[in-house]
Amino acid sequence: MDFDILLLGDYFFDMIYTGIEHMPVLGHETYSQNLIATGGAMFTTAVALRRLGTNIGWATHFGNDYYSQYVRSLALTEAIDLSIAKNLDHPYRRVTTALALHGERAFVTFVDPDEHDMDSYWLETLNRCTFRHLHLGGLMLPDEVLPFVEKAHALGATISMDCQDVPMLKESRAWHEIVNTTDIFMPNAREALLLTGTSDVQIALHQLGTWCDGRLVVVKDGANGAWAIHKGEVFHAPAMPISQVIDTTGAGDCFNAGFLHAYIVEHQPIDVALRYGNICGGCSVQGIGGATTAPTYAQLQALFKHPE
Repeated sequence: MDFDILLLGDYFFDMIYTGIEHMPVLGHETYSQNLIATGGAMFTTAVALRRLGTNIGWATHFGNDYYSQYVRSLALTEAIDLSIAKNLDHPYRRVTTALALHGERAFVTFVDPDEHDMDSYWLETLNRCTFRHLHLGGLMLPDEVLPFVEKAHALGATISMDCQDVPMLKESRAWHEIVNTTDIFMPNAREALLLTGTSDVQIALHQLGTWCDGRLVVVKDGANGAWAIHKGEVFHAPAMPISQVIDTTGAGDCFNAGFLHAYIVEHQPIDVALRYGNICGGCSVQGIGGATTAPTYAQLQALFKHPE
């Protein structure tokens, strides 16, 4: 098995409500104008990469529950290679209900406990296939991520890590030791501010750049576009013009796909990779669900050449 990009990260089942007038209030019923059930988290990145023609493998878990099997069927419909996915004989539920309002979202999430052998399964997967790049879907502590970094580098591959808005971002930790473990670190603006304890994205970007010591940092900044810093040099690409933002759920995961396809597969310069990412993220927010309106490669190229 040979892949351009190997994805490590579990699925999510996303139930997304849009068109609500206000957030729910205790004791009152709130109606939405639309609803969709789809995959989320690493599913979004996997779908967006496949639509761009990237050769990917996805190491994930699927349980025997409805939510797992629903997302698994969606992945197969998108021609995602699940040959390295692990099928469990018990429920493995990762479910999020998202309420979209005014360009933002609120979430209610339930997850079953992680599989006890998750790390060993992932490391075994790295031994079973070849790949040029390894992408991690969320923030991992040094003792957790270093075995994957060392293995990927030993195989001649690079590695990237998203951040995700996890509870530990609000904790006091040695973040400078955590964020510099991979070759590419990809938080969004809010996460970057939480990590650095600042209120300015530019200050956060430079702080992360210092912490990451020559590695590449990419900060997704929504309507303000995307930023990157590499060896002290700052890059920026404006957001794609959008007439209406419908749902921002998963837009960052979709951005990751565009950026990684450009930077890893096509060896594009950083500024071009940022534009690819912004196009994928911009297309994502025009539909409900992170990957629902993810572009094909032809659509991305058309938008790259003629921004609307």
